[in-house]
Amino acid sequence: MTSNHTIPMPAAADFMTDTVVTVAPDSDIVEAVEVLTRRRCSGAPVVDTQGRVVGVLTQECCMRAISGAIFNAEVPGKVDDHMHTEFVTVAPEADLFRVVSTFRTEDRRLLVVDQDRVVGIITRGDALRALAALRKVRDARTNDIDIETVAVGWSALTQR
Repeated sequence: MTSNHTIPMPAAADFMTDTVVTVAPDSDIVEAVEVLTRRRCSGAPVVDTQGRVVGVLTQECCMRAISGAIFNAEVPGKVDDHMHTEFVTVAPEADLFRVVSTFRTEDRRLLVVDQDRVVGIITRGDALRALAALRKVRDARTNDIDIETVAVGWSALTQR
């Protein structure tokens, strides 16, 4: 039995976390570590005074900075001394398959950016939950899913 309504493909904005912990590039790395651990974040976007994303600070960055400072008896430095300057972003309107295909092996999170501003963050877990939810909807309404959207999404997912 076919309905007149198709199941829309979820967009990044539908399953992203929109409360994002950020750090400033000129913040002390020790203070940034305190923020990440207190908020239980595995990483955070680094944003400048205009709110533009300039990097990503990860737990790995922090561990290297702190352990190196301890080992070498040095001051750990600032966030911008240790952040990653290459990072992956998606637009809020990017569909679920585009988001999944954007994750690289080393990515634990994708920044959702609109006009150079972070509006959300998507973890692998967020994407997996969205896929599971879409699968449930599809299984319940097999004939209603927009097959063209799925085909385009699958194509993006397999074109690595």
